[in-house]
Amino acid sequence: MIQLSIIVPVFRTEQYLDRCVSSLLQQDLAPQDYEIILVNDGSDDNSPTLCDRYAAQYTPVHVIHQSNKGLSGARNTGIRAAKGKYICFVDSDDYVEPNCFASLINIAENNTLDLLRYGLQVVRDNRTIPIHANNDNQLYTGEQFLQNHMSERCSCCIYFIRKELIIETDTYFSDGITYEDIDWTPRIIMQAKRIQQVRTIVYNYVQHKSSITHPKTISGWQRIIENNLNVLTRLQQTAQNAPRCQEWFDSMCSSIITAVLTIVAKHLYSERKEYISRIKKLYPHAICCKSSFSKTECIKAAVANISLELYCIIRHYI
Repeated sequence: MIQLSIIVPVFRTEQYLDRCVSSLLQQDLAPQDYEIILVNDGSDDNSPTLCDRYAAQYTPVHVIHQSNKGLSGARNTGIRAAKGKYICFVDSDDYVEPNCFASLINIAENNTLDLLRYGLQVVRDNRTIPIHANNDNQLYTGEQFLQNHMSERCSCCIYFIRKELIIETDTYFSDGITYEDIDWTPRIIMQAKRIQQVRTIVYNYVQHKSSITHPKTISGWQRIIENNLNVLTRLQQTAQNAPRCQEWFDSMCSSIITAVLTIVAKHLYSERKEYISRIKKLYPHAICCKSSFSKTECIKAAVANISLELYCIIRHYI
């Protein structure tokens, strides 16, 4: 039986793909115990050829070619094709630590988990910044975890997820949106009955300037703002079904707002009043931050709660 399905959306990442796939093959699992599903999402570089080459060379690797559907569509395709009991997601420009999956599967199995969260490190300019999960060996329901232990980091790539939880609850990624993790991760957490976290660093999140989150034009920054505001609206809709987690949702909305204002301050400063007015209509609540969020996020929220205009002015100069 396949224990783990690793889903890797692939789009224009030929320069990073070998590092990603190599890291997934350097695991302490027998080839028959896991599968690597490369979803070529209509990539127009050499990535599709590389995917086919890996599949021909390595038993665990399988390839699905499809027209471009975005990250959400690629992940949903991978979920529907997955044969493993557990699923994890790896972006094709990132990579994982060697020989770490077997112990995680054992923890998930021994505790009959719906979700297992593990640590990551941010890789930026040849530096690594570790971000550990708490290793408290406690079991939580989804609501307990979201309200008391979830930070602003909503990446779907730092979890093992029991595949049937996604299927049973029909909790797929929303098609056609950007920042799909922020929309999807709290929704799947709320469905879970048994969550645990381990301190182990597993995932390497690579930040590079060619990312879609670092555009080079004003129109690109405007698109990022609109995508953020779209997710802000979606989060508020999701929060209506989780009244006991309202504090986390409020804090996450506040984090999105300060991120939008930072972009406005740096790239669209002359339009700040219009954006502030829009934000107030979309989110007419106090800006706040939970203690489980980073200190940086809490400081941002404190300033923005005094005045969105003040926050914008400060971020323009700092």
